[in-house]
Amino acid sequence: MPEFYSDGRQIMALESGDHIWYYDGQGNEFAISGEQTSTDLNIPRLQWFSGADPNDPNDYRNNGIHIFNFVIYDSEIRRGQPHLRTGAGSHAWLNNNPGNLTGVPGGPDFGQFPNKFNWHHFLIFPDHDTGFAAIASFLGQGPYPTLSILEAFRKYAPASDGNTPDQYAADVAASAQVSTDTLVGDLTSDQMQAMQSKIEAIEGTIPGTTLQASEAPQVIQDLINGA
Repeated sequence: MPEFYSDGRQIMALESGDHIWYYDGQGNEFAISGEQTSTDLNIPRLQWFSGADPNDPNDYRNNGIHIFNFVIYDSEIRRGQPHLRTGAGSHAWLNNNPGNLTGVPGGPDFGQFPNKFNWHHFLIFPDHDTGFAAIASFLGQGPYPTLSILEAFRKYAPASDGNTPDQYAADVAASAQVSTDTLVGDLTSDQMQAMQSKIEAIEGTIPGTTLQASEAPQVIQDLINGA
């Protein structure tokens, strides 16, 4: 028989490609009591931390070190703290997504887990090689092939997201030994691979902790088992 949460939602077992936010219950007086989990894209700051500023996405009432992001894979679980400026386990690493590619439900297939997303709608890939290859696939579709590298990276990494796209474009172009005026569609496979490697370096694949299911907090083990 299926089991249900108190609000009527059916309890579904976590599967490969799923992510979960976890609060360890060890925070300060502003934090909710006990361990907490959420499969929302965003950390539920306002529910977990009393008085958190709704207009400041980084306000955890000094409880950020007690929050973790877990991603479930067939043979392992990855744990990181990508919300912290110096936290181990970046989203690029957690999601096997070295280009920090984003998507929407029903979007193009680049080899990611279908309709699985982490924070900021980052795609989640089954392994690093698939995620790395997806960078070239992503830049080979839609408007990108007809754009210059400069135009492409103003779209790929817009300033509105806190990026410096002109510098980004200059860095990836230099890695391929071409100018930023070069059309993305004119790059050779070797030049594209050089750009992919530079993109991964810029995005920051910072390792976190790899766990077996039995090493995860019990509340996450229960979610994996659908309990």
